[in-house]
Amino acid sequence: TDLAGEEVEVTMMFIDIRNFTRFAERSSARDVVAALNGLFERIVPVIHEHGGHVDKFVGDGLLAVFGAPRRQEEHADQALAAALEIERAVRELSPGGLEIGIGLNSGTVVAGNVGGAGRLEFSVIGDAVNVAARVEAATRETGDVILLAENVKRLLRDGAVPLEARPGVPLKGKRESVMLYAPSDSSSPGDSEDR
Repeated sequence: TDLAGEEVEVTMMFIDIRNFTRFAERSSARDVVAALNGLFERIVPVIHEHGGHVDKFVGDGLLAVFGAPRRQEEHADQALAAALEIERAVRELSPGGLEIGIGLNSGTVVAGNVGGAGRLEFSVIGDAVNVAARVEAATRETGDVILLAENVKRLLRDGAVPLEARPGVPLKGKRESVMLYAPSDSSSPGDSEDR
């Protein structure tokens, strides 16, 4: 990616810890930081193993991007594979029994180094990023750990992961509906959708 600024198609992963505010209110500051760090120590290496880049930590969540700054032709497949591995790792090894939601969305973003006063940081900007966060928020409504938008499904090259449609889930701030899918081994039942 041209770090001065470039439009590029990528897949975003937004991860958020469920019920974290309640956990933080009943835990000491040290326990809160230790739990966050313990969880991210499991998540971040998986993202890197699949060629992803952690764009930023956002409180008790994170935004990762696949396909920039390092180009990946199969960014959607890599993001889904990473999400599935993260789901397993958190379920098996989660510190403090914390649960997560993962939202995936693909689209064109502006990517480049952003900042000022001597501090620049690679970032992605655009509506596709916001949609990834909204897709993650929808996991609370559907009960799934992982949800992906239609744009991700369209780009998947490997059909090995069966997906189930989650129709009728509106995304906050979006006028047009976005079709959502969950891996069939995710936690909530749904209507089967063949590829």
